[in-house]
Amino acid sequence: MKSVIVFSVLSFFVIFAGTFLVTGVFTGIRSAYFTGEEAAPVDSTAEYSLERQSLQAKAAEIAEREGEIEDLQESLELEKAVLAEEFNKIDAMRKRIQLAVGQVEEERLRGLKKLSKVYEAMPPKDAAAILSGMDVDIVLEVLRNMKERPAAQILASLDPARAAALSNLLTAQGGK
Repeated sequence: MKSVIVFSVLSFFVIFAGTFLVTGVFTGIRSAYFTGEEAAPVDSTAEYSLERQSLQAKAAEIAEREGEIEDLQESLELEKAVLAEEFNKIDAMRKRIQLAVGQVEEERLRGLKKLSKVYEAMPPKDAAAILSGMDVDIVLEVLRNMKERPAAQILASLDPARAAALSNLLTAQGGK
């Protein structure tokens, strides 16, 4: 029985030691066991060096992305400046167009007033004969720019149906 106990204890130590050597729990002990040299301490500076290199690579990548972002911001600012300049050009062009439209409208109104004076000076029957063949909108503008008495005489000389239609339009549009 004593020999069984001794054999069991020795088997336990052999199995226990073999398990540690095979699994590599004690790296230094295993290398020393197989090479016969003293175990070197585990070098943690190598791990730190790898970690530092990894962090430096990430920092370089972040710096590169920041540079790209700055470039994009500069590009965006340039685009904003170009757009602002184009907007100013368009706004100036819009103002010139509005001015030109205003001038054209003034010229059209001057022409209508002059035409109205011409029809005022004509005999009402002759003016009515000419106005009866013209566009309704122009006739309305001419009649609005005339004095009341000549406009009434011309309306009286027109075809009654046309005179009634023009009178209705003048009333609806707030004219004479």
